[in-house]
Amino acid sequence: MAQLAATTNRQMKTAAQAFKSFLTYSPGKVKPQEVVLFCRQLSSFVRVGVPVTSAIQTFAEQTSSSRLKEAYAAVVKDVEGGARLSAAFAARPQVFPSILTDMVRSAEVTGNLDVVLGQAARHIEREAQAHQKIRGAMLYPVIIATFAIIVTVGMVVFVLPRFRDLYASLGVPVPGILAGLLSFSSFLGGHALMITVGALLGILALSVWVRTEHGRYALDRSLLKLPVIAPLLQASMTERFCRTLGDMLSAGVPITQTYSVVIANVRNRVYRKALAEVAPAIAAGEGVFRPMQRAGVFTPAVVQILRVGEETGHLDTNLTEAADMHEEELDFRIKRLTAFLEPALIIFVGCVVGFVAITLVTSIYSLAGGYK
Repeated sequence: MAQLAATTNRQMKTAAQAFKSFLTYSPGKVKPQEVVLFCRQLSSFVRVGVPVTSAIQTFAEQTSSSRLKEAYAAVVKDVEGGARLSAAFAARPQVFPSILTDMVRSAEVTGNLDVVLGQAARHIEREAQAHQKIRGAMLYPVIIATFAIIVTVGMVVFVLPRFRDLYASLGVPVPGILAGLLSFSSFLGGHALMITVGALLGILALSVWVRTEHGRYALDRSLLKLPVIAPLLQASMTERFCRTLGDMLSAGVPITQTYSVVIANVRNRVYRKALAEVAPAIAAGEGVFRPMQRAGVFTPAVVQILRVGEETGHLDTNLTEAADMHEEELDFRIKRLTAFLEPALIIFVGCVVGFVAITLVTSIYSLAGGYK
């Protein structure tokens, strides 16, 4: 009983924290394009021999963003005070992503900061492009679905009530299909406030629940079971994992140091949990191939690519090849999904609007016949 009470109390605290974070404004991370531009400019400055502090101070003077200006000035102050550049970046994770921090940390040992900054810029840019592809593929279906809902609700709420008044004034019986639509219209009109408040509360509760770790994990697990979405997410998560780990290894970051960053870069909680469970085996020196095989989140082809990479000593190269392969698969699946959704949604909208329109037209004819 005490254990159940403790569990309930812990869940209530988690939900309260999620609700607090939902209501409290917190500026998100800077745009990936800004980080990419910073990395490329800093790489160019370092390559021609400009000191890091002087280069970043120049960026602080040129940027129009007050947030970036403050972050750059703080980094310069920390570095001039004796801190490492990676430590200055790590103190500001909202501006400088963790993958950039770890890659810069490895460059501080190897001395190839300009090369590593270029690699970080390419990685962050590819991540942003992949994310943009998925968002772009989902934008059109959302617009069409929203349009269909607005048109249907508008006809039911504003057009159908006029037919009710007309039939009542003429004393003509209402046809069956129209009677059902009129009942639905009356329900929406009579409970509009309640429906609106309920919908807003439902959206708020869902947003709070998704912000909890349990809610996010349940959502990610459900998405991996959807017929069309699951292969898209699997290709995306595999590409993200292989790309991040390959770029970090090619930059000279040890896998024991970079693995936590790679896991954090995987957004799906199911993948993240499975990958985190094999982290001790990788840290113990077991390699990557067998732990990934036990994780069971990657296809046999990816596992074999990892095995060959370990055996030949070209794990970073093989990971990049696997990432490129799944990036092509992701592009193919997005194009196929878009090609399927466009006509399907158009047909759906046509059916919904056509059903209501045909019902209204037939009702007009029946009204004329009944009046005669």
